[in-house]
Amino acid sequence: MKSFKLGVIVGTLGSAAIVAGSALIYQHKVLKPIEQAEEEYNEVSKAAIRRSVAAHQSRY
Repeated sequence: MKSFKLGVIVGTLGSAAIVAGSALIYQHKVLKPIEQAEEEYNEVSKAAIRRSVAAHQSRY
C-alpha cells in the first residue's frame, strides 16, 4: 500500500510538472510571437498615420 501511495503522489506531481511546462512552452512559442507581431503592427500603423497627417496638412 505504501508504494501505491508513493506512485500516486509521484504521478500527480509529474503530471502537474508536465502541464506547467507545456503552458510555458505554449506561451513562448505561440503567444509571445503573436503579441510581438501586434506591437510591431501598431508601431508601423502609428508611424503611417503620422506621415499621412504630416503630408496632408495645410501649409497656412
